[in-house]
Amino acid sequence: MAEAKRRMVQQNNQLHGVQEERIDLPFGALVGKWWGPRDLRPIVCLHGWMDNAGSFDRLIPLLPKHISFLAIDIPGHGRSAHLPAGVAYYALDTLRLLLHLMQHYGWGRISLMSHSIGAVMSYVFAGVFPDRVDLLVSFDLLKPFILDPDMVLFLLADSLPKTLDLGAAEAGRSAEEKQFRYDQYVEHMHAGFHESISREACHFLLYRALEPSGQQAGGYRRLTDRRIRHNHGLVWSHDVNLEMARRIKVPFLYLKTTETPLFEDARYHQETIDALVAHNGQFEQALVEGKHHVHLSHPERVAPRVAEFLLKHWNRERYLVCKL
Repeated sequence: MAEAKRRMVQQNNQLHGVQEERIDLPFGALVGKWWGPRDLRPIVCLHGWMDNAGSFDRLIPLLPKHISFLAIDIPGHGRSAHLPAGVAYYALDTLRLLLHLMQHYGWGRISLMSHSIGAVMSYVFAGVFPDRVDLLVSFDLLKPFILDPDMVLFLLADSLPKTLDLGAAEAGRSAEEKQFRYDQYVEHMHAGFHESISREACHFLLYRALEPSGQQAGGYRRLTDRRIRHNHGLVWSHDVNLEMARRIKVPFLYLKTTETPLFEDARYHQETIDALVAHNGQFEQALVEGKHHVHLSHPERVAPRVAEFLLKHWNRERYLVCKL
């Protein structure tokens, strides 16, 4: 099954002319997938924690072909480099990553289409740098959660010591790490994400998350850095979220799934929505039937709304890359 499913992903890439993109940054290589014309500034796609650039493999083919997309593997995920030994992963570092990306390509502005924690970081980036963002599409999560003080302290006390245990010489890799057959990884992913990722959709993530082990017949090993499992989240205030909402003035589409909880008191979410509506006439929101990874497992439910939004707000002249 493994070879057939991996060929399926490769054929999908070939069919849509996808190019593997590699950007050398101070910590190592940032790797991604470029969809669409090369003479246009792409919409950058940020995946969720413990996913990778394959998260958008089934959605992008359903979106307008004249628009470019660059789906990246966030460091420690997929095929991008792992951070050095002794360094922990922190979601807020995504902001610096986006600045590196803009600097590398010479972009003055960036457009973002993101899922889960990627969407949260897109919201934060747009709030911190409102003049550097010109379009947002967010799937399922909107902003940093507001947690009770005891939960914040628990998460910090629980996660920080664990990052030390995984910070030894191999920077998160272990020669003794368990290896499994490909079909076992499919079941692990499907069950581990509470069936949010369909078995068929798992292959698009596993293509970038695994490689043959070479140590046992039919065995595969993870490429993902094990340290990413211990992310303690953001210590944030509701007032900061609201101020960000007031600063975001660009076209912004937020699609929330029907089966994912808010993970916080509902009033924090609603008050942020109210602030966005009050201060941004280009903010749109809608509910989509499904679970957290609906954009991957059932992209046909998401694509029409995203395509309509992009056709309304995307302008070729603004995205055309000037060549000297």
